[in-house]
Amino acid sequence: MNVKVSYQTLQLPPPFAFAYTLDLTFSEDQIDISYALEFMNREDITLEEIEEEGYSENDDFNWEGTLGKVWVDNLMNDLDQIELEDESEDFNTYLHVEFEDGREGLAVLAEDWDFRLQELIQAIYEKAGVEAKLQMKILHIEGNQRSFYEVEGSFENLSGSVNKKPIDWEELHLLVEDIYTIDFDGEVFDKPESTGLWIDPDGSGNYQLFDSQAGPKGKTIKQHILERLKG
Repeated sequence: MNVKVSYQTLQLPPPFAFAYTLDLTFSEDQIDISYALEFMNREDITLEEIEEEGYSENDDFNWEGTLGKVWVDNLMNDLDQIELEDESEDFNTYLHVEFEDGREGLAVLAEDWDFRLQELIQAIYEKAGVEAKLQMKILHIEGNQRSFYEVEGSFENLSGSVNKKPIDWEELHLLVEDIYTIDFDGEVFDKPESTGLWIDPDGSGNYQLFDSQAGPKGKTIKQHILERLKG
């Protein structure tokens, strides 16, 4: 099965606006992929404005390669059954899908498919060596007790673990979603000492206190995080 996906942001200004195409050929054991990312309308702003936002003069990216059977199983059947329409009321996203059998149109659930395809793109970046695997360090201090957890996740392999013990991919999703309840814009500590749930979001050794940033629902979310970490 061959599928061509064309995606474009419709409301983002430069330097954030972008478009990408994915050419996906599914076989039993792998997906052959051609991926092209292009940032748009940057001629309307200066290089200084681009660099102020953390970008460079040219952030376009092209990649050709394969992803394995876990991605075939994850994506092929759902993509084959995607609901398409001729016109869309989504004013933020253009997401067009074309199949080799002639079916084509705009994805009805564009927001959901945007999320699914971003995971695929994350897997591409991981395999290409552009981005590292997910890695977090979490320290829970309660009185004299300390519990340490190392969370790892691979988009390429759709796999995750807590302290080297495998965790279901969907459970990892929920765990990370709860962790990112906070924005990680607080004070950083390399050796936390006080009571609370301390999270190092990228494994760099810089911890932030979840409790102080999580808001009114923080206590409940913290409990969910600890339950998932303990398995």
